[in-house]
Formats: sequence, C-alpha cells, structure tokens
Amino acid sequence: MTLIHSYLELGLIGMARGGQLSWFKGHFGAALLAGYFMNQEHDLPEHVKEGIVRTCESYRKQYPDWFGPLEPEEPNPRLMEEVISGLKANTQCLRTSGHGLALGVLALKALRERPDLTTPTVVKGLVNMLERTREDTPNRYWGVDNYFTMTREDVREIPAYSDTLAMARQAFAELQMIVPGRTLDGKKYFFDGEKTHGITHAHALAELERFGYDELVAAGQSNHLIQMHLNRQLPDFMLASEVKEPPFTSILSPAFWAKTYEDPHALKLPYAALALLKRLPKEERAKAELDTCKLLSILS
Repeated sequence: MTLIHSYLELGLIGMARGGQLSWFKGHFGAALLAGYFMNQEHDLPEHVKEGIVRTCESYRKQYPDWFGPLEPEEPNPRLMEEVISGLKANTQCLRTSGHGLALGVLALKALRERPDLTTPTVVKGLVNMLERTREDTPNRYWGVDNYFTMTREDVREIPAYSDTLAMARQAFAELQMIVPGRTLDGKKYFFDGEKTHGITHAHALAELERFGYDELVAAGQSNHLIQMHLNRQLPDFMLASEVKEPPFTSILSPAFWAKTYEDPHALKLPYAALALLKRLPKEERAKAELDTCKLLSILS
C-alpha cells in the first residue's frame, strides 16, 4: 500500500479525533480523505501525487495523536444512521458555510468504502463534529447582522436551482470575483474562504445525490443558494484587491503543487472543483477552472 492509499483510513481516524476537539480541526483528516479520493477518481500526474503526500504528511507530523491507530473495536453498520442523521440536521439551515456537509460527506464516502471502520469511537467523533458545525455566529457575513433569519425568499437575484448542475454552475460563477479575506473593525471576514466553501458545499450535495439521498439534496440546495447570496456581501473598497489574473490556469499546475500548505483547503478545494468540473459541459470548463485557480493562488 502506498502512502496515498493509506489516507482513507488515516483521514477518517484523523477527522474523528480532530473533530472531537472542534469542527475546524476535522479539516485535517478531511484533507487526507480529499487527497485519497482525488487520486482514486482522477488520473493525476506524479507531481500532484507528490504534492498531496507532502502536505498530508505535514499534517500527520503536526498532529501525530490524531492519526495514530485505534484501539480494536467491532464495527456496527447500524451506526451509519447516526452519521446520516448528522448530515440531515445540517441541511435544515445554513451554518458554518456548509461545513457539516463538506466534512461529513467525505466521512460518509470513507465509511461506505470501509464499513469496517464504522466503530463506536469513529462514529462518536464524527457525530460530535457534525453537531458542532451547526453552531455559528449570526454576523458571519459582512453587513449582515443576523444571517440566521435569512430565507430562500430573501434571495431574489439568483434563480432557484433546477438541478445540481445548475448549482455547480452557480458555485463556479461566483468565483469570477475573488478578494482575499480581511479583518475589518476587529472582525475577520473570509471573503475568499466563503467562495471556497461554495464549491465544497456544492460538491458534497452532488455526492449525496449520487448516493441517492435526494431529500437531503433538495433541502441543502436551498441553503447553498442563500450561501451564494451571502458570499457576495463585501464593502466596495475591497474590490481594489481583486485577484484578476492567477499565476497558473490549471488545477493540476506544478506551480501550485510544488508547495506544502498549512491550509487544508489546499487539498479540499482542488478535489471538490475537479469533481464538479466533470459535470459541466466541456466548453464551460476552462473558464470555471481559471476562476478556481484565482482561489488556489492565494492559499497558504
């Protein structure tokens, strides 16, 4: 087994342990899962595989306790329903930029491939993480005092999605204008990060559709639409820092994969974007990929 193939088990364990501490710490196990699935689902050049391993190994070195072996436990397939319930709860309303689905669906995919890892310890960690992704601050978005009160009816400038392809198109369309995050009046706003989460959230919903969870997809798409509206909220002066021309135009560019990244979205975003690009008509992919590279170019 190569290192990259070991990231299915390691990523799931790391997400369960990190996610017990805080939902954000679940990102690091999720990054290993993204690297594993990206390798499984795409014909990647060697420099991309090397980049995946380099960054994933840096996370393992940084958080060794999260990725160590588990104590032996009997798997229980019925525990999968607890994970599904956690995902369902995260479709009831938009919270934490859709992280409950972006993280949780990666875990679901891993458990579907490795049902022997559906153990009490792993599932408990995942469920705790999914519960915490439903906790957020109401003033997350610039200029919005309480986004918890926003409904689908409040979004008039974006048409309702006819299907998950329309959702993917909208998520990519929002990448045409990218500005980096900034602290304003003492509060950090993740202007670029929110656009990233529009892609990872959309990908998670597309995967749920593929797995047959149509009820969750229908509810989740309304949240994604609200998210697209909220992601547009920023002060006009931020337009001066817009990323207009990325230094590379391909998600698989050696210029991107030569680095070791602290931000786990450096694996999660490429994986989600590559999957969603496959859903677009061929003539739409180059522009969507170029805009994705704007986001990738400012990751650290």
